[in-house]
This record gives sequence, structure tokens and C-alpha cells, in this order.
Amino acid sequence: MELENDPERVSILDEIFRSAHTLKGMAATMGYTTMAELTHKMENVFELLKTGKLAADEGIVTLIFDCLDMLSAIVDDLRAENEGEQDTTTLKNKLDNLLASTKGAPKDEIVSEAKLNETTIDDSNFALEKLDSSDISVIRDAHEKNYHAFFIKVSLDETSMMKNARVYVVINKLEKSGDILYSDPDVVTMENEDFGNEFTIVYLTKTEKTAVEEQILETSEIECVVIHEITAEDLNAETAVVDAAIHPEADEQNAETETKPTIIAKPKQATNHNNAMNQSIRVDIEKLDSFMNLVSELVIYRTRLEEINEDLQRSELREPLEQVSRIATDLQELVLKIRMQPLSVVTNRFGRMIRDLSNELEKDIDLVIEGDDTELDKTVVSELGEPLIHLLRNAVDHGVETPEARTAKGKNPKGTIRITAYQEGNRVFLTVSDDGKGVNPTVIKESAGRKGIETDHLSDKEIQQLIFHPGFSTAVNVTNISGRGVGMDVVKQKINELGGTIEIISEVDKGTAFRMSLPLTLSIIQALLVTVGTEQFALPLGVVRKVIRPEPEEIVQTHTGEVYYFEDETIPVVRLQDSLDIHTGVEEKPYLIIVKIDERLYALAVDNLIRQQEIVIKELGKELKTINKYLGATIMGNGNIILILDITAICNERNVAVYV
Repeated sequence: MELENDPERVSILDEIFRSAHTLKGMAATMGYTTMAELTHKMENVFELLKTGKLAADEGIVTLIFDCLDMLSAIVDDLRAENEGEQDTTTLKNKLDNLLASTKGAPKDEIVSEAKLNETTIDDSNFALEKLDSSDISVIRDAHEKNYHAFFIKVSLDETSMMKNARVYVVINKLEKSGDILYSDPDVVTMENEDFGNEFTIVYLTKTEKTAVEEQILETSEIECVVIHEITAEDLNAETAVVDAAIHPEADEQNAETETKPTIIAKPKQATNHNNAMNQSIRVDIEKLDSFMNLVSELVIYRTRLEEINEDLQRSELREPLEQVSRIATDLQELVLKIRMQPLSVVTNRFGRMIRDLSNELEKDIDLVIEGDDTELDKTVVSELGEPLIHLLRNAVDHGVETPEARTAKGKNPKGTIRITAYQEGNRVFLTVSDDGKGVNPTVIKESAGRKGIETDHLSDKEIQQLIFHPGFSTAVNVTNISGRGVGMDVVKQKINELGGTIEIISEVDKGTAFRMSLPLTLSIIQALLVTVGTEQFALPLGVVRKVIRPEPEEIVQTHTGEVYYFEDETIPVVRLQDSLDIHTGVEEKPYLIIVKIDERLYALAVDNLIRQQEIVIKELGKELKTINKYLGATIMGNGNIILILDITAICNERNVAVYV
């Protein structure tokens, strides 16, 4: 897509060309013929793009995307051990037609293979001086048994992205018909890719020189191969040097001969490199979940120990408990970091989607992504894909106007959809916005009226929030992209399930923004513990704005329910004892917990406050999952189980009662 927007940018073409070249080589090496043939033809097209014989227009980019989709399907088949299931004939024909349509296009051999370098090597370039006397003796014995001894110097393509793989393929081929006596650098160094673009070996085999050359040149990304057969004369010349090195009575000139490193070079350093290369390992997500559960249990018992010590007041326990608490906190932070993934895991695929939808609707839209390196828990990231796709498709279909309509309004013909993300505290704030026509409150009000929803008492901002109601849509026509009367309620439900909130901010002809607030993790949260009657509950602290205790007369009864006047705004009061069906009588002077849900304030009435505490979220059983007023449960230090309230669901229930 960057290439389509900036076809003259050589660096992009170079990067794409290198990737295609590497993929082709690896596919050919591993015997994946279908993939190798397709990537080879793609590589030819990229070469023409590099040389300026082709321009990266929409048609070519679309064809490349189609090829990438096919490659992805081939990879999926390979994972399922179904190689050969995909038919690439149509795509290869399209690529061939594209190549044939270009005047002076190169033939199938557009990317030149490495040619054998016939340059004669001087003895000074040999690795022979690095061999000890026992190695030379082995070569002499090999000669007596009719073996060839070859000095081989291999130069890799400078653009090779997996040098160790190339080395492995070459050595593996050669070892099938001979033995490698010596390599420079040593095998460990080459495995770690801690070398330049060249490596040398001394090879013993009965295979002829030409056949050895062919074996090596079959490997992709080989720039140059030089082979010299080591003769008896070469060995005799080297023997003098070796003798001078091992006999101290040799003349002064020979005594000053520099001693070369042996086959195993700097073993300690090689070990360090090996450690550096093994810093990343794959871990099954189930193991991480188990790790997280164990840490969660540790957090619970840490809290329990702290409560016990508060009761006992034993000074000798204070320091050990502080150490345990600190270690538990460090371990908790560590496991949370391990589970983190960047948002780019989800957003990387959106550029292609926006491009295809824009072309389908004949619109011109740029997608700008900022802060996609922001990290969240893997579970949150994996669940975000579907709601974000809903928002983006709606923005393309209903938000951004056609170029003609935008021009008539004095706007840039090209629209912009923007995704921004940033972390603040233990939450991530994510916004999907566009500079389109916005959401008209009047249109929403008319649609709400047809559905029997009362809107006279609502502000324009509150009316816009109705877009999240189930089945609510302002679309006139149903399309394949959006406007089917479903979607926005699904988005809201999914964000709420992730412990987040979503709100819409829109201005007619200016654009629309959907702002989401999400927790970094779904496992451990900060909560406010409260009592309602004799029962204890936990409220996620992320939605709490303020806690107050007003006088009884400050809570006013209206025809829509109780309200409280807060910061120049009348907000609804939600008595949790009524919402949770707890009959203990009305507290004359309750605490009001001011929360913000969907850009609207509510006052939750509770009997008492206990404390703020970090809690571990546990899933509810099947029987309780159907009750949408609870996010889960937590186990307290004393073993008691406390339910965690779903504040969004409770407040939305109050909304429904008001609207209808």
C-alpha cells in the first residue's frame, strides 16, 4: 500500500524485492514448488517495478494482493499438510500477461542466478595454514583412498535475510556425499549468523568438482562460489609452515610466523552468542494462563497474610511480609508483561481492508494509525478485532463521503479514517475517528421515534448514544458492507465484556469519533469494595469519578426516577439494592458513587464503603453467566467470595427504563 501511494520510493521496492527473493529461495529449497513458482513470477514483476519498466498502479497492486492472499492460503494448506490444494494457474497467467505486455520485459530468468567464479586462488587465501598437522594427515590419507579434497569459498547474496539457513542447506547437501573437515567461521558462529557474507570449508569427497559446484549453486541466494582442489603440492608447501610453528629450534623468520586460530575459535564467545540468540521462545497460551492463575492465587494469599498481620500486630512479621508482598507484586507485573501484545497485531490488516472497501465504494480514503505499539493483554487484543472491523466498515460506508460530495462541501476529496491509541495508568484509550458527514441527532431522533423510544428529555449528545441500542440503525439502504441494523450494539457488548466502555462523539459534516477505554488486563483490577444491605460487592475502579455522601433531601424524586444534582448536571440515581433485588430497607443517607458510562454520569447508591483493593477476577459458573449484572467474582483474603458488578449493564438497565 505504501508502494501504491509512493511508487517512486526505491527503498520500498528494495524491501519488497528482498522479501520475495527470500521467500522464493526458501520455498524452492524446501520443495514447495507451487509457492516457489508463484513467488518467482512475482519477483519478476518487482524487478520491473524497480527498473521503472512498470508503474505501481491500482491494478498491479491489486494483483500483488491477490498473490499474497494465495500465498497465505498455501501456507495454511502446508500447516494442515495439504500441499497442492491451491490452484495458482490463473494468477501465474495474469503475471505472465503483465510481464509480456511490458516492452523489453526480461524472460523467466529475470533474476540472475549466481555464476561460478573461476578466479584462481592463491595459496595465501587457503584455509590450509589454519589446519593442524593431524588435519593435513587426514587429507593425505584421503588422497590415498581416491578422495578429492576441496577448498570451497561461498559468498552469500548481501540481501540474504537468513544466512544461517543458507549455510545449513549447503552443508547438509555436501555432507550427504562427503565430510567437512574444517569451516571458517566455525559451525556455532554460522548458526548464530555472527559472520559476514562469506564462509569457507575444506571438503573431502569422491564427487567430482563440477558436481560439487552444481550442488552448491542449487541453493538460492548464493552470490559466488570458488572451488580449488587441494593437491599434494599444496600440502607439502603447508607442511613447512606447520613444522616451523611446532618446532622452536626453527630459524628466526619461521619462528616469527603468525600462529593462526584453530578450528574451534573462541568457544566462550560462541557460547555467549548462542545465549543471545535464544532469548525468545514460544510458549503455549494455556501455560501463560496457568501461570497467571497461580500468580492470582499468590495475590489473594498475600492479601490474606496482610489482613492477618493487621489483626495480630506482630512486628517481627512486618519485614518478611513486605518482602513477600514486593516479590508477589514483581511477579504479577512480570506475568502481565509476558501476556502483553502490541495493538499492531490487530491493526496491521486494516490497511488492506480499507483500501478494498474504498475501491468498492469508489471513495478515496486514507487510514492513519497512531500508537499501534501500545500494548494490552493478549486476550483483549485478540477480542478487539471484530468490534474494530465493525467501526471501520461503518466509517467507510456511512461516515466518509464520496470525493464529489466532499468537494461540494469544501472538504479535501480524500477522506481520512484515524485509529489512535495510548496508555494512561492501567487503562488503554483507543479512538476510531473519521472526517466524514457525522451522525445527525435529528435523524437518530426520528429513527428512535419510530421504535417508540422517548427522546424529548435527551440532549443531542445523549441521543447520539442511542446508536448503540440493539437493532438501531439510521441507514436507508442495506449494503454488503454495513447498515443491516446490527453491529453497533455488538461492538458495545464486546467492549463491555472486555471491561471497557465506548462512547460516540460526532458533529455534522465534521466527523465522528468512537472513544473506547479498555483495561490493560482482564485478570487483576483495582476495585472499590462496598456493602449493599448485608452483602458485599466490588466495583471496577476504572469507571468511578467520585464518591460523595449527600444529605437525603439532595436526592430528588422525579417522574423518571431519583436524580442528583452534580456539577451543574442532573444525573440519575441507581439504588443498587433495587437493581440487585436486595430488600433491606432504604438507607437514609447513602453513599453516592459517581460513575461515567458511555459519556453519561450516574450516581450509584450504596450503604457503606469498605476500601479500595486489588482483586483477581474469576469467571462465574454457567448458572450465573446468564445474569448480566456481574462481571465475575473474586476471592478475598479471608476466603469470602464477592461478586464484581457490571456497572455498564446496571446503568444501561436504568436507561432502558427511562427511554421507554
